[in-house]
Amino acid sequence: MAGIDITTMRGEIPRDADGLLPQSNSTYAENCHFDCGVITPLTADIDASIAFTFTPQAVFHYYDDYWFAWDHDVDVIRSPIAQDPYNRIYYTDGEYPKLTSADIALVGDNLPSAYYRLGVPAPETAIGISAVTPPNDDDGNPVIDDDPTNDETRYYCETYVTAYGEEGPPGPASADVEITAPGSSVTLSLAAPPAGNYNITRRRIYRTVTTTSDAEFLEVVELDIAVTSYVDSLASDELTATLETEDYLMPPDNMIGLCAMNNGISVGFASNEIMFSIPYLPYAWPDAYKLSTYDNIVAIASVDTAVVAGTEGVPVVFSGITPGNISDKPVQLNQACLSKRSMVSMLGFVLYAGPAGIVKVTATGAGSVATANVMTREQWQAFNPTTVRAWSVGGNYIGLYDYDGDGDGVYDSVRGFIYDPNNNDLRRLTNTFDAAYADPQSDLLYVAKGDELWVSQASQTPLSMRWRSKVFHVPQGSSYSVCRVMSPSVIQVGIRFFIEGQLACTMPPGSIVDNIFRLPVMAGSKWQAEVYGYAQVDRITLAQSVKELPA
Repeated sequence: MAGIDITTMRGEIPRDADGLLPQSNSTYAENCHFDCGVITPLTADIDASIAFTFTPQAVFHYYDDYWFAWDHDVDVIRSPIAQDPYNRIYYTDGEYPKLTSADIALVGDNLPSAYYRLGVPAPETAIGISAVTPPNDDDGNPVIDDDPTNDETRYYCETYVTAYGEEGPPGPASADVEITAPGSSVTLSLAAPPAGNYNITRRRIYRTVTTTSDAEFLEVVELDIAVTSYVDSLASDELTATLETEDYLMPPDNMIGLCAMNNGISVGFASNEIMFSIPYLPYAWPDAYKLSTYDNIVAIASVDTAVVAGTEGVPVVFSGITPGNISDKPVQLNQACLSKRSMVSMLGFVLYAGPAGIVKVTATGAGSVATANVMTREQWQAFNPTTVRAWSVGGNYIGLYDYDGDGDGVYDSVRGFIYDPNNNDLRRLTNTFDAAYADPQSDLLYVAKGDELWVSQASQTPLSMRWRSKVFHVPQGSSYSVCRVMSPSVIQVGIRFFIEGQLACTMPPGSIVDNIFRLPVMAGSKWQAEVYGYAQVDRITLAQSVKELPA
C-alpha cells in the first residue's frame, strides 16, 4: 500500500472539498508562511520603542523616529516635490484636507502637533482704488494730457501666497482704472486676508496692460500680507510674471481618500466625484480636473499612472499622463467595494473586499474576484468583509476583520488573515493589532497595539503555528505504523492525526525526539496530519515500515 508523502506545503483553499485539494494545500493554516515551499512559523513582533498617548486607528512614519498617529481613518501622501525643503505631508481625515511640515508638526507628544488647511483661498474683496495721481511736469504741477490715443484702462487683482511659496487663485478684478496721463501712479487699498488656518504670509499684485478685464494680468509686486496700501508707479514694460494660478482652487472640505499617482498628480474623492490636482502641486485642484462616477466612490488607490476607484457598484479605472486628459473606464465586474480601508495597491493591481471575495482590478481595467477559486461567496462572509482593513507587505494582502464570537451581533474580537495572490491561497493570523503602516522602504509592517508601536514579524522568536493537511483517501482499514517529520528542530513540533474526521492521536511538542518515530495502532480510509509548534516543517511522510519511507 502506498504511503502518504507531503513534500511541499501551501495555504488553504476552502472552496475545494478537503479530499480534493492539491496535495500541498491545507485545510487549516495558522501563523505560518510558505516562502520556501515548507511550513515556516511566523515570528513575533519587535518593540519599536515608540509610544503614543492613545490607541491609534492610523499611523504614519514621517522620518527618523517621528511617527504620526490619529484616532480615526486618515489617508496620507508625502510631498511629490523632489527634496522638499519643508518635508511636507498632505492628508485627508474627513474634516477637511490638511498639510503639515517639520517646522510645526514635531512639538509635543501627539504628532502631528499642528497643521494648515490645504490650499490657498482666493481674496474675497477686490482691490480698492484710492487715487490716480498724474505725474508732475518740470514745474512741479500735475500733467494734463488731452491726447486720447495714449489713455489706458487697467484692472488690478491680487493673490495670496503661503510661507511655502504656494500661490492661490486671484480675487475679483478691481474697478476699471482710467489712466489719461502716462506715468500716473495708482494708490491701491488692500483688504486683510480671510480668517483661517491658511499660513498666508504674502500677497502678489497683478494688473492688466490692455483695456479689458479679461486681459492678461502681469505681476506688479509681492508684498507682506500686513501691507494694506500700495502705490503702483510702474510702467508697463516693468511688469514681470504672468498670472498663472487662475484655477488653483482649494480642494473641497469633504474630499477624502488622498493618494498620489506616479506622474505627480494627487487624487481625492467626495461622493461620486473624483478630483485630480495640478501635477506636483497638491494644493491646487482645478474644477476642470474633476470627473464623476455613476455610483458613489468608497475607496481609491493608485497603480502607476492610473487610479482604481472602488464604488458602491462597479469599479472604475482612471488613467492619463496629465490631469487634463484623464479617461475613465468602468470595469466589467459587478463587485462593489464594501470597505474603504480594505483597498490596497499591489504591484500592477489593487485588491479590495467585495461581496463575493477579494476583488482584483488591474491598471488596464481588467477585473476579477481574485479569490473565486479559493473560497465561495458564503465562506467569504465569515470574514465580515464590510469591516476588513488591509495592508500590502511582501506581495501579500494582510487583512483584519471584526469578529462576533458569541453571535450576539456585537463585535468582540479582531481576527486576521493573509491572502497570497501569487499562490492564490489563504492563511490565518492570531497576532492582531489596532493600526498599521506598511513601510515601502523596508517592506516591513509597523503595527500599533494599544499605545505602543511594534515591528511585525521582525524577531527571531517563532509564533505557535498550525497546519493541517488535506484529507488523503486510502483503502478502507489502512494503517500506518511509521511517521517521519523532517524539521531542523523536531523537538519543537507536535503532530495530530485525524481519521474519518475524528482526532485519533496527539503527540505534543517535546514528545518527538527523532525525525522518524512509530505510531500507535489506528486505521481508516480518510487520513489527515496536523503539525503544530514552533519549528519549520519540511516534509511529512507516513508509511507502513521504515523501509518504505522514500528517500
